[in-house]
Amino acid sequence: MADHVGPDLSGRVSVVTGATRGIGRQIALQLATCGSDLVVVGRTSRADDDRPLPGSVEETADEVRALGVNAIGVQANLADESQTDEIVRRTLDEFGRCDVLVNNAAYTSNGPILEVPWHRWGRAFRVNVVAPHQLCHGFVPGMLERGGGSVINISTGASQRPLVGLGMYSASKIALERWAECLDLETTGIAVNTLRVNRLVATEGWQHIAATQPAEVAYGGGSPDTVAVTAESVAAVVLWIAGRPPSWSGHTVDFEDVVRLGGPDLVAFDPTAAETDAPT
Repeated sequence: MADHVGPDLSGRVSVVTGATRGIGRQIALQLATCGSDLVVVGRTSRADDDRPLPGSVEETADEVRALGVNAIGVQANLADESQTDEIVRRTLDEFGRCDVLVNNAAYTSNGPILEVPWHRWGRAFRVNVVAPHQLCHGFVPGMLERGGGSVINISTGASQRPLVGLGMYSASKIALERWAECLDLETTGIAVNTLRVNRLVATEGWQHIAATQPAEVAYGGGSPDTVAVTAESVAAVVLWIAGRPPSWSGHTVDFEDVVRLGGPDLVAFDPTAAETDAPT
């Protein structure tokens, strides 16, 4: 494992979607440790009484501010065009810029293709592809004017092979990857890259599923012996990507690629050390 040092993001502003918990929350926290101000985006508010899991945009923003940087929380559902526009408006009103955009939020509705209603496919492509494009419409022109910036998209190993019950997620994520490659071809001076998450990640949601559901559900048909990795170590990989020079652009990498390029390795999840904060 290579030594990992985060980039100096002092004076920069990062926007992270899907940041109430899991990978997105950890990405926001690690960007903050590098000095970046944050816009934390998520669907869940502290005021929601029916939260399925702990975490909210306000709580993540509070954690970020505790690290000594500025932060705002924006409650927004990326399935909604106007709420996605609100992310851009709030960011530019508060900070006047976005330097690092992490498109982490995602939507899926697992099941056989012919059993998943067509309108859910529309929602998946709206959240997983169109919303990142909409956010780039709002933020990338400013990056180009300033002569620098980074767009990092979070994809999945499921984009690389057909899997029963994951057709919608797989198709939308491979569309995201191709969209990002096209954006890179058409822009100069900013970095556009995609991390393909090809390992099981022990997010709060997955830990809850693993504790309450049969193994074939928790492991997606894989073996319960599969080793999950921590969300913190995945976030460290995203931070490594954010620290590459602007010329390092147009890449779609998985975790093995990152290690081969000298980036940080993943850390195995230790269930005995995990916080037991999942609902009972």
